[in-house]
Amino acid sequence: MQALPLIAAATSDSWPDVVDLAALAGFLLLALGLPALGYVFMALDIRRYLRSLRRALVIVASAVRRSPNWSLSDSPPCLQTLGLRLPCTEEEVLAAYRLRVKEMHPDRGGNLRQFLRLQQHFEQAMHLARSGKKIRTVSVK
Repeated sequence: MQALPLIAAATSDSWPDVVDLAALAGFLLLALGLPALGYVFMALDIRRYLRSLRRALVIVASAVRRSPNWSLSDSPPCLQTLGLRLPCTEEEVLAAYRLRVKEMHPDRGGNLRQFLRLQQHFEQAMHLARSGKKIRTVSVK
């Protein structure tokens, strides 16, 4: 019977032992370390996002400052290629296209790439002539 009070006295003096301290340290590391690690990764991700946003804003701002020459003119590039101005009819577009095809067709010594670009501009010009609206199109390069 005297052994029980000695065991109780011995266990109360040795708490926390090495196992308990290791478990407590592991728990604190998980409880405090994982949120801290998540915060670090979040901060790195936000910095990367802000850097990419800054790059995108610089690109947009430079594009706005340098407006292309075709946007300053009265006619879209598809009509400029054919030598026309707005408003124009489908017949005018077709006649101008036929004149340019005679010059640029690959069978007559023209460049294939320029000929294909001419065909794309012709399709855009026909769309503009059919719609009758003043629409600015992007130049096909």
